[in-house]
Amino acid sequence: MKSHFGYQYLTKQLKVLDLDMATIRDLDESIDILCEHFGEENQDLSLAEEHCPYFGVMWEAGIGLSQFLTRETCEGKKILEIGCGLALPSFVATRFGGNVIATDFHADVPLFLDLNKEKNKIEFEYQVMNWRSEIERTKGTLGLFDLVLGSDILYESQHPMQVAEALIAFLKPGGKIILSDPGRAYVQKFISSMRELGYPDHFTTQKVAAKFTLKNIEREIYLFEFSK
Repeated sequence: MKSHFGYQYLTKQLKVLDLDMATIRDLDESIDILCEHFGEENQDLSLAEEHCPYFGVMWEAGIGLSQFLTRETCEGKKILEIGCGLALPSFVATRFGGNVIATDFHADVPLFLDLNKEKNKIEFEYQVMNWRSEIERTKGTLGLFDLVLGSDILYESQHPMQVAEALIAFLKPGGKIILSDPGRAYVQKFISSMRELGYPDHFTTQKVAAKFTLKNIEREIYLFEFSK
């Protein structure tokens, strides 16, 4: 599979939650290929979010969120996933009867989404969106949602309040936010930000089987539900 940036992705197939998903074969391998593509003089470009293929990994938090979703949660609901990457939660939510729009901003996300949609005979809408800088533009286009989803998006110090404001910006009155996290350092700041904005949390966990984790060790994923 050829990237929009001109190099080739090496991929593998993964069976998860009865879905056949194409992913990148190995993140470090893909970063090495990217570094070689940009050359030694442009190594910083290789790790920039708009280039680095973090999106192509089946992260444990996305699996945990997908395991948590139910037909009752999704059926008949208008659902938004932000920072979707491979969008496993969007596939599951669509299968449960949700009307889903998945969003991300990496140029190669649609390559994997289109392939995996075809493989699984599941169709949902995808829109390009950088949730950090395009909330107002996209809110006018996409509207508001009954359910807003995000998985493993709290990985930088400035993210907690940004994520909180982005999630809430797309939420209908009476809607619900569900966010999954593997236990990153900024999750408590995010919870505090949500409470500050008037959204208390309900907390639970999901265990992700070792065979689906990067280190082949069972992981516990934290799930937070927010609503007024």
